[in-house]
Amino acid sequence: MTDKKKSIVYIVCAYLVFWIVFALIGLALLLMGENAQEGIAFLFMVAFGAWTPTFVLLALFKKLFPNSSVKEFYKNIFRERVNWKIVIFTTTAQLAVFFGAVGITSLTGEATFHGLLNLSLSSIALGFFFAVITGATGEQSGWRGFLQPHIEKSCGVIKSSVIVGLVWGFWHTPLWFTTGYAGWRLIQYIVVYMIFIVSLAIVIGICYRRCRNLIIPIWMHFLFNFTFSLFAGDVLDLFTWIAVLYVFLCIGYIVWHRRNYKTKISSKS
Repeated sequence: MTDKKKSIVYIVCAYLVFWIVFALIGLALLLMGENAQEGIAFLFMVAFGAWTPTFVLLALFKKLFPNSSVKEFYKNIFRERVNWKIVIFTTTAQLAVFFGAVGITSLTGEATFHGLLNLSLSSIALGFFFAVITGATGEQSGWRGFLQPHIEKSCGVIKSSVIVGLVWGFWHTPLWFTTGYAGWRLIQYIVVYMIFIVSLAIVIGICYRRCRNLIIPIWMHFLFNFTFSLFAGDVLDLFTWIAVLYVFLCIGYIVWHRRNYKTKISSKS
């Protein structure tokens, strides 16, 4: 199969498997009762669903990588030395965006900055635990370990990051309808969610291009999920400001990437 066909097959299967799993989770919730979504069992089911991109990758592995092994694949995507400058800078930038968004939300609403954060030991521990076992570790083998490099071969890092961001964002479609929002507020949530996730995907893509170690996208994804789990206010208000701030962050990373790329080209000529 060509790289394009491999990418399409993987995307279609990742969508189908996740949506089927999500439907089964929904059925299980109906059988468990009205308060099931508030329980630990629900969180574990969501965690299982988050691993479907990796499950699909492993199921299709021989078709996607006929001349390689799972062991070699994972060895390669973690082989490069971690660029700690990127880790430190992106961590600082992401924390600044999150706390900046919380601050703006507090200024535009009635709650205080501290009132919008749940910093109890139990909340931090639970948020950390589920951030580890869900999206970041469960998804990135597929989205960045496989999909990003394959698309990047034909269209470069920025365009491929946008494509992966759109695929990544719409893959979450079933989750949008569990937010409790309806009407225009649901539309607002979907719009700001997609703006945010594409912006984050570009930032991740640029950083991953600079350091081909899967620790980079895993850490960035984990950090967002963990900090977001500590928010105690209206998610839509926070998400709106996060999306705005991530757009500015994304633009900054694009400018940095292009300047760095031009510097490398000029130094070779």
